[in-house]
Amino acid sequence: MRQLVGNQERMSKLQINLGKRIRLLREAAGYSQESFASHANIDRAAYGKLERGEINLTLLSLARIAVALEIDLSTLFAGVELVAEEVAATPRKPRRPKIFSAR
Repeated sequence: MRQLVGNQERMSKLQINLGKRIRLLREAAGYSQESFASHANIDRAAYGKLERGEINLTLLSLARIAVALEIDLSTLFAGVELVAEEVAATPRKPRRPKIFSAR
């Protein structure tokens, strides 16, 4: 894993490998990044980060990608290795404190 300077977010091999898999499928389908992001209803800048493994995907984003590629989720994940030790060792992202307004 490596740490990104600035945001202090952790990138896992899982995120990177899933991003590579999504890029491979997108390219095989003949889409540019921009056109696919639009087709999948995902912000273009966020989609680029997604393919580079810089952001953690939501289930909704994964579903949008699968639908846009006309595949199921299991096909989307095919070949993406899950290493249990890495997942267990990846720290949770700290939550932001809740801000309460005075009434």
